[in-house]
Amino acid sequence: MARKRSLRILFTYVLSLLATIALLVVWVVYMVNARASEAGAGTADAGSSVDWPMLAVGCILFFLLIAGLTYQLALTLAARRYAAKQEDFVSNITHELKSPLAGIKLHAQTLERSELSAEQRGRSVSLILKEAERMATLVDNVLESSRLSARKSRLALEPVELSGFLERYLESARARVEGHGVRLTVLGETRAVVRATEEALHRVMTNLLDNAVHFSARGGEVRCRLADGPGRVRIEVEDDGVGIPRGELRKIFDRFYQIGRGLHDRRKGTGLGLAIVSGLVREMKGTVSAYSQEGRPGTRFVVELPALATEARA
Repeated sequence: MARKRSLRILFTYVLSLLATIALLVVWVVYMVNARASEAGAGTADAGSSVDWPMLAVGCILFFLLIAGLTYQLALTLAARRYAAKQEDFVSNITHELKSPLAGIKLHAQTLERSELSAEQRGRSVSLILKEAERMATLVDNVLESSRLSARKSRLALEPVELSGFLERYLESARARVEGHGVRLTVLGETRAVVRATEEALHRVMTNLLDNAVHFSARGGEVRCRLADGPGRVRIEVEDDGVGIPRGELRKIFDRFYQIGRGLHDRRKGTGLGLAIVSGLVREMKGTVSAYSQEGRPGTRFVVELPALATEARA
């Protein structure tokens, strides 16, 4: 449906453009013939030289009209594409929320049974809490994306010692990653102190790791590399999954964007994760980039943050 609307818009633009060009041609022919007629009749005088400025002004106006039509087309098509992304987002977030809700309902109904043992009740309660946490993460991502898009508030940055934060975070994330049948390997170390918040760093790392796991097959590996550089710290998250087509690399940090063609079996999620990563890294005065080689598996995300200081190594 959206494609048909876009084609109608494009068809209307082509017709308007052709009509404008036709009017321009008629205008030029009319002015030239009028000038030739005056010269042939011998009625041209010095005052008739104003015809050429009029011709130039007319041509400029026609070209401005063409530029305006083209600009309006670009705005309309961009709005259509954004609306289509929003429709996909609503559909995806609804699907993502229905899954944990169904799990919570199922295990709540299980708890109503009186013959359950204490172990079975504990397992159901644990699964309910897990699904509730999953829903909370989805809601937090939506709220964080809205905050970044509105740009009405900024992070209250403070010095964060990365080594301690990453040690705690990766220890807790390992079970979640390896629960999907994917190994998590940490390479290198850092002693850097950066201006950030632990909540923002947690969200950046979680979205990058979840993205890597999402596109990795069972038995695959996700590698997290850490390295200190001159005035900067480098954090890499690399997987050996399906990779990203080169034409889509520059779009993956757009809000609502999802890798689609050829990867339909993996098209799940809200399309907000990498946009949130990009926005939070910018607020922390850093940069994030994605690398993927055509014809080779795997994608590598590189986050670089300015370092306030590097602790002396023991």
